[in-house]
Parts: sequence; structure tokens; C-alpha cells
Amino acid sequence: MIADAALAVGFGNLTLATVAEKLSASHSALYRHVADREDLVVAAVDRIIQLAEWPEPGEDWRAYLSAQGWAVWRLLEAHPGLDRELLTLTRIPEGLMARFGAAIHGLVGHGFSLEAAFLAADTVYDLAVGQFAVAGQLDAPVGESTVRADTAEALADVAGPDIAPLLREALADPSHVWFGRKLELVLDGVAVRLAPRTRDDDTGGPEG
Repeated sequence: MIADAALAVGFGNLTLATVAEKLSASHSALYRHVADREDLVVAAVDRIIQLAEWPEPGEDWRAYLSAQGWAVWRLLEAHPGLDRELLTLTRIPEGLMARFGAAIHGLVGHGFSLEAAFLAADTVYDLAVGQFAVAGQLDAPVGESTVRADTAEALADVAGPDIAPLLREALADPSHVWFGRKLELVLDGVAVRLAPRTRDDDTGGPEG
């Protein structure tokens, strides 16, 4: 009940007082279950993880790892402020760690070593949260505009004439587009550095 109430309130308004009000409970009653706001955040994150739909390993490690990244991204979109909470928590919610462990074991099932699976999953999860947080900073309001729109031209001028068009494009593109491009780059690196070798790798490719 507390976790659901915390989710209903939303991270932007999450306090012991707002959750107690949502539950029609007294502060003293709530304090018997949670000690502070971070307890509420942890409970809410665990509930989010529990309710989310997570990809199954399937037959292809790349599709599976990509789906993990997009699953995290969709959760961040669905729960405004979740990215900031994840970056500032002083302890990791058990539900999040259980999901991380499941992702690792899914990759191990595809032939990854445990160490390689850990690094691959950690990189993709970090990319999703970090990229989403940066996007949130760029989309923050500045008067009637946003940081992204308000600073695009100034940043482009500082970057130099050859880089300016690329920077304008990057700032104009929706955040999920750049996340997708970066995720594909990470997956390419995983394929080269961490993924199990296939028969084609060992023979130099399929015979023509």
C-alpha cells in the first residue's frame, strides 16, 4: 500500500506528508513502516520493477540486451523523476538488483561469461539512466523555452563551423533517437569485446 501510494503521488511530490495524506494515515502510523523519504523511494522503485514487463532471453543476445535497455528507458518515461532518484539513492533497491541479476543470467544463458554479462548489462543500464537524465536537463524549462532550444545556437557556434550542423541535429533530435544510436554502438562493442565467439568468428565468416 505504501509503495502504491508513493507511485500515485509521484516522485516530484514525494514526501512522508503527501504519502500519509494519500493513505489517509497519520505521520506516526507511516513512521512505523518507513524512516524517511528514501525508504519511500526504494519502496516505489521496487514496485515499479515488480509491475514492469521485462524481456525474455529469446534466441538472440543482442535483441535481448537491446530490449533490456529499452525496457529501462520506457520505465523512466513512465515515471518522471525516476532517473534522478536512481542517481541519488544511497542504497540500491532489492527489486532493481534482482532485475539486474536476471539480466545477467539471461546473457549467461546465451553463452556469455558471468563477468562479461555483468559488464554488458551494467553498461546498458547505466547508458539508459544516464542518457535519460541528460535529456531531462536539456529539456528543462528556461522561461518560455528549454535549455535545449535556448542554447542550441550558442553551443553550435562554440563547437566550430564544421561541428555546428551535427550539434544542431543532435539537439533537435528526440532524446530516444540518440539513446537508440548510442545503444547500438554499445551493442557493437559488446559483440566485439564480450559476446561469445561463434563458429563464423572462428572460421573468418561463412563460406561463400
